[in-house]
Amino acid sequence: MASGFTVKHFKVRGSADDRITVHQWESVEHTWPNHSHPEYKLGVSEGGTGTFFYRGQRYFTGPGKLLVIHPNEVHSCTATGAWRYLYADPNVVANIVRTFDRNGDIEPLLLPPVIDDTQLVELVLQAHRAMDEGDPQLDQESAFYDAICELLVRHASMPDIPKKQGRANIRRVKESLEAKFRENVSLDELAQLAGTSAPYLSRVFSKEVGIPIQAYLSQIRVRRAQQMLMAGETLANVAYAAGFADQSHFTRHFKRFIGVAPGAYSKAVNPSNRS
Repeated sequence: MASGFTVKHFKVRGSADDRITVHQWESVEHTWPNHSHPEYKLGVSEGGTGTFFYRGQRYFTGPGKLLVIHPNEVHSCTATGAWRYLYADPNVVANIVRTFDRNGDIEPLLLPPVIDDTQLVELVLQAHRAMDEGDPQLDQESAFYDAICELLVRHASMPDIPKKQGRANIRRVKESLEAKFRENVSLDELAQLAGTSAPYLSRVFSKEVGIPIQAYLSQIRVRRAQQMLMAGETLANVAYAAGFADQSHFTRHFKRFIGVAPGAYSKAVNPSNRS
């Protein structure tokens, strides 16, 4: 029996039924008999190892590798240690495939059962953590789409994928983020502004700007927070005025971009406030 197990659900904005489920699981060892899932299953080890029997073959997986099971495919598995699993409804994946101009046709879509790609594994982990930790909606959506798009582009067998024509209007998106940095903006709203789909915008923004769209918004907020701290505003006021969901999100993002916690920064820029 699992010694640790949590389940959380993430709703894809703009969809009535499609959702992603994230599991965290930890055990000494557990074996699941033959079974299947209606969703795509992505599994990432956080130190554990696993073996599974799938499509007539036995596979081994562990840290740095991504486990992929297609919807309704029967498999059995044994796992030990800590794991994170992400389950995505086929409709969600079909909507992403449409960004490659394939009309949502996912029948020829084939993914390897075990993918040795540490960069992709980290993207899947980032998406899982964003959902599990309740990050802002834009962070969750962007991290999820980035992970799935990279999975499809790098490892899916999708013959004759035509290149997407045209490029998202990145300048208008950046201007909107600058103007609405306090708001809980959605990826769908930004995609409409850019005249493209949410998954495609998430991917092309990272390629064009050099950082993911949620990181770009976070750095805007951090810059605004710096200005307010230099003006002598209190930490509590700054967190919400700069658009962060709460104090912990503010501290985490500020320290990641600036290198020090906001309290230490405030004391450095306002020597007269030091105790």
